[in-house]
Amino acid sequence: MSWKYTGKETSPDKKNRVSLGTDIKTRDNVRYRVAMNEFGQILLDPVQSVPAYEAWLFENPERLASVMRGISQAEAGELLSIDLGED
Repeated sequence: MSWKYTGKETSPDKKNRVSLGTDIKTRDNVRYRVAMNEFGQILLDPVQSVPAYEAWLFENPERLASVMRGISQAEAGELLSIDLGED
């Protein structure tokens, strides 16, 4: 991991907000988890939110692995046709 300094400094405003400036580009709709170490360095870690109704999948590594296996198999053309009959 490396750090890229922009050559600029900033300070928090009265509401403790810090502007990243124009040299830092972020993806649209990105959210960050904020961490601070004992030296006062602040780390912004990009995160993606998962809807609560989908969280069950990501909370269980075995379930997630099974779904990922299925996606890989489908991408490789390893598909089965099942006749569920009429109705």
